[in-house]
Amino acid sequence: MKAQQHQVRSPPTRAHIPFLPSWQRFHEFAAPKESSNSGGDAATTPAASQHHPYARQYSHIYAARLAALRDRCVSNAQRTLDVSSSSSENVGSAEVVEQIIEVKEGVWSVLVGTIVKEMDPKRRPLVNSSYGSCDTQSFLFPSVNGSDKEPAQESLRSYLFDSEKGDVLHLEDSSGRVEIAPMEIGDDREEHNFALDPNRVATGVVAAVIGKVSVEKGVMYVHSVHFAGPPLDALKLDRASNKQTSHEPTLLIISGLGCGADSPTDVSSGGSLALRREMLLEYLTQPKIGNGASFCRMIVAGGGVASPNQLESGNGEISNGGKTTKGNSHDDSGKSKSVNASRSSKLAESLRDLDIFFSEVLSSGIPVDYIPGWHDPTNANWPQRPIHSCLLPHSCSFVDLFGRSTNPFEGILSVGDDENANMRVLGSDGLNIADLRRFLAMSSSSKIEQNNNVTNGDSTSVEGTSSMDALHQTFRYGHMAPTGPDSLPTFPSSESDPFVMQTRPGIYFAGNCEKFETRLVDVNGDEVDEVDEANAMAVEGEQPVTRLVCVPRFAESGEVVLVKLNTLECEVVSFCDVRA
Repeated sequence: MKAQQHQVRSPPTRAHIPFLPSWQRFHEFAAPKESSNSGGDAATTPAASQHHPYARQYSHIYAARLAALRDRCVSNAQRTLDVSSSSSENVGSAEVVEQIIEVKEGVWSVLVGTIVKEMDPKRRPLVNSSYGSCDTQSFLFPSVNGSDKEPAQESLRSYLFDSEKGDVLHLEDSSGRVEIAPMEIGDDREEHNFALDPNRVATGVVAAVIGKVSVEKGVMYVHSVHFAGPPLDALKLDRASNKQTSHEPTLLIISGLGCGADSPTDVSSGGSLALRREMLLEYLTQPKIGNGASFCRMIVAGGGVASPNQLESGNGEISNGGKTTKGNSHDDSGKSKSVNASRSSKLAESLRDLDIFFSEVLSSGIPVDYIPGWHDPTNANWPQRPIHSCLLPHSCSFVDLFGRSTNPFEGILSVGDDENANMRVLGSDGLNIADLRRFLAMSSSSKIEQNNNVTNGDSTSVEGTSSMDALHQTFRYGHMAPTGPDSLPTFPSSESDPFVMQTRPGIYFAGNCEKFETRLVDVNGDEVDEVDEANAMAVEGEQPVTRLVCVPRFAESGEVVLVKLNTLECEVVSFCDVRA
């Protein structure tokens, strides 16, 4: 009996993966640099002002972006030239032109520049800056004239490119710009996947185009367009050696915890977001409930706290402590201060709930990285600085386990003994993807015919691209936030563009999406059929692949994403507290 009493079952050893944060490169562009340690007057000196982020010009970031991505674009375009040299067309004879101003009319050329979409601003609706129940979705796709049936249609239609209404597409560099347009349907050219579609690009995207300038109109008609893509240095998975085990290291990615308030769906269904978070906590910490020993890290991709304005309804009613009051633009300053104080108090409560949740996860030995989101108390412009340690005191006491990162996030996980087995994880809270989706809309008639004249009237049905397609496009662009600073607020930079993909990630994710989506892409950025993916790898040998993941909002879906690091297999786990 005594021997049996001493046989205490020890908890399973948690999977441990060495982690090296590399998001500091984003922080360098967001935080002002100290120019002197002499005293308080240093901040007023001309030297100090030159180091401040807003002392730079926004135009410099486009030049830095073009310089960083130019060689990659040219390399991808030359692959097409090698293939086209054997065809009947003369595309293979195209030569790379160093500057746009040097292009010759009527000659096949390769131009590299930044795409600029000039659209009539009168067709763009005024964006209501109040946060609705759909959060980022309602902010970026506002309802027009109080229409709640299809709140995104008017906004998507206003950003839809239409040459018949005066919209023009340009390719620009430091020497000048040239108007570009897709080759007409009547042209004798073979079908390919590189045709120019104005509704698949946005202002700020760097691309190489192959075409020739018309002598009559001075417009460059584009045969094909080629983006930079990420460098070819991702993790090469060996399917034979990386077999599944019972405790295979697993990365957990979650977003939209929404601490501090229940989601709008909970109000209607009677669910409890706090209860779902408690279910998630038990799943992580209790080995009998879930495979908690395999979780090597947890990444929270923004949305940790609920929106301070989530209690504000569309008709101006503000709920304050259970009381409903009417919001009025003519309210006196006393009422405005009361509302602001209530929102500040609500934010403090949300941060307190988030801090307690993190501390419970950290106490179980799971490292946590927190990416700030749209409503977090940090700077609004990208890159967003890490949230201050005083706001999460309990979590920050776990010095070796809790990481306060920037937005975007980047880190390296060592999944093997070999130095080449380092997996780079790159992602954000999803605001860059949501902003890009506005410019990638497509009308129902243009899904089959790739034509720039896509609208036939104001009643045209517009289909917005999915979050996964937008995430995949940024991967092809080789740039995380191509719409910044034109649409997405970013810091100016003169030295380099921090959002350029300097290395190819093994996992690339975006948070706060509408639903869970995942995709595996190969060395060329093309989607891999995961059914035949194992056989393809065996035939072609070790090839770098990247797992793309759209992480849903936990507050609305109750879902978290698990990525197995040895095989890059991805699955979603759902937590529900309401019977169907």
